[in-house]
Amino acid sequence: MKAMVGINVAAAVLCGAVMYAGTQHWQKQTEAQASEVKTAVVHKEKQFSDVSAYTKNLPDFITKQIQSSIANKKPLTLVLATSAKEAGWPQQLKKELAATYGSDVFTVKTLSYGNGTTDKLLSSHIADQIDQLQPNIILFEAPLKNDYQHLTLDETLENTDKLIHQLKDLKKTLMIQPSQPYISQTESYEEGVEAIRGVSEANWVYYMNHSLIWPFHLGEYINKDSGNLTKKGNEVWGEYVVNWFTGE
Repeated sequence: MKAMVGINVAAAVLCGAVMYAGTQHWQKQTEAQASEVKTAVVHKEKQFSDVSAYTKNLPDFITKQIQSSIANKKPLTLVLATSAKEAGWPQQLKKELAATYGSDVFTVKTLSYGNGTTDKLLSSHIADQIDQLQPNIILFEAPLKNDYQHLTLDETLENTDKLIHQLKDLKKTLMIQPSQPYISQTESYEEGVEAIRGVSEANWVYYMNHSLIWPFHLGEYINKDSGNLTKKGNEVWGEYVVNWFTGE
């Protein structure tokens, strides 16, 4: 009988020890999971707090897309349709967006149309080319610099209006910016910039106007032979776009 009592007591002690150990393991596991969740929440709050600082220059509709991209872990494809080469300011923007937001928020793609005029962009169906890149956001450069030697400003505005309509038909977020500066004997760069602003606003398209960053004397920013941007000119343009996207 005493032996049976001893066995029962030992079994009870062993059972209690097992239950205690199990409880301790469960408690530690629960605390660890809670800590992970808390850390994730804090990280998420910090991330969104940081993003609000980066997006202070952006319109609300872009900010909301960025926040949605982070929350859903779905990168935004930003297509830059521009006369610039990909190795110019677009590469600068791509690098700084990754440094600011991380590598999983923006996928930047560049469609360089070189010296193409608005006539050529229409005939080459640039809207279809952009659509093939599956954009979420389009930043389109109106090619004023390419047009001014070949078309009148009225023709440029008419063509730009058609291009905007084709781009809006893609049902993606669209923004317009003017081209780099140029020197013309028949029209001023500033006149062209304001005219493009008018077309953009008439079509309810956001206009990102970098024209005010350019100094009156453009010697070190534009190649005097080709009229294209120098390395310094690309850096200045790139810095403006970078600051606009990153809240600087």
